[in-house]
Amino acid sequence: MLKRSVSILLLMFSACLVQAAEPRFIDGTHYTTLTTPLKTSYRGAEVGELMEFFSYSCIHCYNFEPAVQRFLAEKPDTIRYTYVPVMFNERQAPEVRAYYVIELLKLGATAHQAIFNEIHQQRKAMRTDDQFAKFFTRFDMTEDQYLAHAYSFGVNAKVNTSIYLTDNSGIAGTPAIIANGKYLIESGAVGGNEQALYAAKWLIEQDALVE
Repeated sequence: MLKRSVSILLLMFSACLVQAAEPRFIDGTHYTTLTTPLKTSYRGAEVGELMEFFSYSCIHCYNFEPAVQRFLAEKPDTIRYTYVPVMFNERQAPEVRAYYVIELLKLGATAHQAIFNEIHQQRKAMRTDDQFAKFFTRFDMTEDQYLAHAYSFGVNAKVNTSIYLTDNSGIAGTPAIIANGKYLIESGAVGGNEQALYAAKWLIEQDALVE
């Protein structure tokens, strides 16, 4: 509790210092407040969560990833960043499972970027579980081991979470940014996808100030 209080006080101080230079984001213009907020996963000393809805097959998500990595390198630890692989339809299930295998095995940004590169640089088809199983052999596992992970209880639960978040997010495409499970950023209105990250950060900080 003390750590969370200190984090909020630091955010308040930071907000006061930059308020004059920070843009103000307006509901209905720069973002939309969801009627029913999504479930969030930030805990403890964390003051908020930024969700990025993405798809490995999405060229815009691939192009966005360098900006995401820059943001991750500088964001405060008190803001959780959560990748959400979208599940608009069953055809996307293999890539959703692939992301959650990365998460399960803690393969990190290297494996995450490698899938993007395989699809968008190498022009390889990555649409089926078998294709992902073959790809993951480079991470010291057999195809059968990959499939066992991809259909494990933990990954199945994550896939269900992806379905829930996608269905209730109000997003129409990817990438899309939601702050604290309730503020859907209008990327075009804030100056693009990269600026959407900072708009989300600002909204999270504003929420923390009034808690």
